[in-house]
Amino acid sequence: MTRDELLAARTATWSDDERATMADVVAALRPSPRHLADVLDWLDDIAARDGVRPGSVVAAPPLRAALGSPGSPPDRLKCWKEALRRLRYPRLAAREQALAAAVRALELGRGVTIAAPAGLEGGTVTITIRAGSAAELDASLARVERARQTGELARLFDLLD
Repeated sequence: MTRDELLAARTATWSDDERATMADVVAALRPSPRHLADVLDWLDDIAARDGVRPGSVVAAPPLRAALGSPGSPPDRLKCWKEALRRLRYPRLAAREQALAAAVRALELGRGVTIAAPAGLEGGTVTITIRAGSAAELDASLARVERARQTGELARLFDLLD
């Protein structure tokens, strides 16, 4: 099934305005039929959960903002789908934001990065230390050790549970 056929079939019960809005999204982002099917499934899921029409979800401010993001259509599609994912999974998005804020609060410096597992599944964080000298390594390790000793680092694992 082509993208246009899929769009027509899946939005047949939408109002003309809702279909036009979705057609504008598809024209701007140019998703593959597989990506479009995922998007339409997610829109249906959100609409059913929130008791609204799928077309009204498309008009949500976070999605409108993501549609106007800079970059190529694939980059904008990625940004738009991420905004849609946050609408679909609001509790997961809130946990991700809390985890990111907790990592920033650690103030470990630019040489230390902490990455959460994808989808916050697995409970394992990855800590990467980049250093250009032994002194930089020592300073980074000292900051990580301070965060561990004060329990600040443990908070990250609490957020994953």
